[in-house]
Amino acid sequence: MVSFQFHLPVQIRFGKGRIQDLQSIIGDRFKRILIVTDKGVAEKSRALEAILPQMQDYHVTLFNQVEQNPSYKTLEKGREVVHRDDIELIIGLGGGSPMDAAKGIAVLAKNEKTMQEYMAGEPLDADPLPIICIPTTSGTGSEVTPFAVFTDTEEQVKDAFSHPQIFPAVSIIDPELTYTVSKTVIANTALDVLTHAIEAYFSKDAQPFTDAMVLEAIPLVLEALAPAIKHNEDAMEKMAYASLLAGMAIAHCSTILLHAMAYPLTTMHRVPHGKANGILLPAFLKFMRKSSTIKERVAVIEQLFETVGGVEAFLDGLKISHKLTDYGVESSELDIFVKKVIVKEDLKITPANITEKIIKSIYESTM
Repeated sequence: MVSFQFHLPVQIRFGKGRIQDLQSIIGDRFKRILIVTDKGVAEKSRALEAILPQMQDYHVTLFNQVEQNPSYKTLEKGREVVHRDDIELIIGLGGGSPMDAAKGIAVLAKNEKTMQEYMAGEPLDADPLPIICIPTTSGTGSEVTPFAVFTDTEEQVKDAFSHPQIFPAVSIIDPELTYTVSKTVIANTALDVLTHAIEAYFSKDAQPFTDAMVLEAIPLVLEALAPAIKHNEDAMEKMAYASLLAGMAIAHCSTILLHAMAYPLTTMHRVPHGKANGILLPAFLKFMRKSSTIKERVAVIEQLFETVGGVEAFLDGLKISHKLTDYGVESSELDIFVKKVIVKEDLKITPANITEKIIKSIYESTM
């Protein structure tokens, strides 16, 4: 048995109706609370309807300005609100973007430098504000990771911030909060679950605990996604559980080459994050099968996909093209994509020799 380390300092409350635990979790330790979310969740989700009646004893500020792929500018706006209202606790409510933004705002609330400086390696001067995460999609796993991804809108670059102090203190995963999500969002976020589970299994940092998690999560997604898209509640509960498992896995293994290659599709062509990973998944698996040092693990994953006719058939069933040209990508852009990818830390834990030439060849195979 290999040596490994596992640490997850997040109290997890999972199950239908668990959103009603929120007030008892907060108790009387905090009085001034910031809810970080986006306008879609604020206007359409049942989540606020379940939360706000529990907040009558607190001073609550709603910050609903988080965009898809939160920007540094949004984090600065959040910092201003935190200081203005003397916030003591932050709740990240929504998909990955609001939860990541909540983490970034929690950092800036107690630290004076910019998020870009901390992402460049500057140490934090103080611990961030405590965070409670409440996902309303089954996708990113941000509720159980020490990661947050932010976008430089001017440079069209996405980068991840990692710090053990941005693990949420508590996460409430209530599948009922996902019931109003659109079919498109269900499919796109499920692809995020699926791909980062696969990447955690392939990562050089993979270990027995995380292997067990992803090998349970992947079959759950393949089984449950089709009925979940039709809003079958049992299937949506399975998707929430799969997302939790995959999130715990990447908290320890991170993502690898596939996620790094998907980022330019999001920043330059506005392809949703999970979908961008799914588009590149067939080409990524083909490369790993041919050139990685873990071919036996690739075979395990490809065998799992046999239950749905293979990875390409799976994507076809979701009506998701795996050709970049269908998303407006032109061959002339690929060198720019490569330059954005080659600098990512994720490549260091990818079990294959990764060069600019190889990255470009993978993109070219999808054109």
